[in-house]
Amino acid sequence: MRRRALFGGVTLWLLAAPVSAEPTLWQRAQTPGAATRAKARLRAEQLFYQASDPRADLETLRDLSLGSAALMELSGEARRDPWQQVLLGRLLLDARPGREREALQLLESGLPALPDSDFKGQSLLDLGVGAMRSGEMERATKAFGAALKLAWDSDDRASLHRNRGRALMLSGRLSEAVADYREAVRLARSVVGVALSHFGLGGALERAGEYPQGMQEIARGVAIRLPVPPYVSENVLDAPTLYWIPEYDVHYFRGLSGMSEAETADSNELRQDRYEAALESWEQYIPAAEAQKDRFLPNALRHRQRCLDALARLEKAAGLPAAGSRRVR
Repeated sequence: MRRRALFGGVTLWLLAAPVSAEPTLWQRAQTPGAATRAKARLRAEQLFYQASDPRADLETLRDLSLGSAALMELSGEARRDPWQQVLLGRLLLDARPGREREALQLLESGLPALPDSDFKGQSLLDLGVGAMRSGEMERATKAFGAALKLAWDSDDRASLHRNRGRALMLSGRLSEAVADYREAVRLARSVVGVALSHFGLGGALERAGEYPQGMQEIARGVAIRLPVPPYVSENVLDAPTLYWIPEYDVHYFRGLSGMSEAETADSNELRQDRYEAALESWEQYIPAAEAQKDRFLPNALRHRQRCLDALARLEKAAGLPAAGSRRVR
């Protein structure tokens, strides 16, 4: 999701950017291209704010960011002014034109010179998300920690704890991840934030070996149903604006969600349906995790076997022949 981590859902802060002054007559005379560069910079800033509109679709947001980045570079100031460096870094991360490393360097170069503000806090969040996408979890953890020092809104702080918890979980620091997700559960106020915090805590606990406690938190996340509309689905995991790091991890949490729903189903028919949905999620997760040598692959293999065993018991109870043709990859 754009500027919202897995387990994101951060409310976009109002960005406080400096006003760009038009070049003076003297500046135009000395540097004939000053007016053109000033217009390019102004248009880049306008596009940046349009790209912050959560109502737009992701492709439109990406196109706006890419256009804004091009105009920023045309203005010729992005390498000299700290605010322009940070803005260009954020735009490059949003547009994803294969320049993520350069974007992170621009952010880290410009941020120390900026005063504390919502803009700086949001930029630190973007730095953390960009670092997490690049697999640099320590870099991401530090950025989220710095952003927390500037955040005051309860839901914003919850989102930052979820993001930092995600980075810690992916780096194997599970006890620290659990602590961050517990804080997110405590702070979250919005319905999306509360649901995502419970899912995050459940996943961190389960991956830390606390399966029963983890599934309790997953069940709490499942129990929170989003209103449709405005949301496209009652389940927060289906939100199209969520991003997942790694991308295939969505199947891990859908697998846990399906198993949780199966355990509380009020009929064997519904229980079978939910276990089959969970099994399908594990079948999608496992090949991708195997290719990446994911540290949580053993957990997924155990969960797939749990689903197979549960389905076999349900078929036996219904007097059906065992589904020997069910493939296990």
